[in-house]
Amino acid sequence: MRPGPWSALERAAYDTCEPDVHGLLTHPGETLSGLAGIAAAVVVWHRIHRLEAAGPARFLPPVLALLAAVAMLFHASFAAVFQQLDLAAIPLLTGLLLAAALVHGGHAPRDRWPAFFVLFAGTGAVAPFIATGAGYAVVTVQAVALLGLWRKLARTHPAIRTDLRRTAGLLLPAAALLALGHAGIACVAAPSRWTHVVQPHIAWHLAAAAACVFIARIECALERDAGWSQDATGRATTRQAPAAAGRPGRLRMH
Repeated sequence: MRPGPWSALERAAYDTCEPDVHGLLTHPGETLSGLAGIAAAVVVWHRIHRLEAAGPARFLPPVLALLAAVAMLFHASFAAVFQQLDLAAIPLLTGLLLAAALVHGGHAPRDRWPAFFVLFAGTGAVAPFIATGAGYAVVTVQAVALLGLWRKLARTHPAIRTDLRRTAGLLLPAAALLALGHAGIACVAAPSRWTHVVQPHIAWHLAAAAACVFIARIECALERDAGWSQDATGRATTRQAPAAAGRPGRLRMH
């Protein structure tokens, strides 16, 4: 049994570089770096609120805040059950964006995105409780599929190209560093004064939080290009191009 307030919980199966501290925050650096995710949620909320987004983008701020909170709980305890919960929460984000990307790419009707979201998020939520490695696998597959769909969409939606490059530039190197950290490589070992400050997983949290701001910009741009807006009742609608007489038409989505 490990010491500290989390001693009754089994330790996480997949280790990280940061050494344990026998206190409330088992991994203080990895825990506190999760606050970057909260900051990203606030930034995204301001953007979504300003644009009055009506599609899946409007759910991004609470999803990002929830992911950050769960990640902080996991790293504070470094318990196996919270590692599984952390992995189960990530498909709320990847599943939401993947469902939206299928619609933006014309692979699914717009009114079916909630069903695809439930499918992707549900699969990802169950996987880590079957096997922790399965949770990592599902998240990775969903993220790769999402980047692939966005890459295709960038050919017809130039507005997302810069943000897509920024997202990939942040996530891909950080993901490689994250994998090295789980393998015990590229760690800053004790007794260095930086052992709770500079670690691969901390870098991952910071890079992922920054990438989420650009990810939100991508989704907002795609929804804007598709004319996804919100009517006075709060229901999602599709704006038609202005008619010949110059008066805009609107087609309600049921």
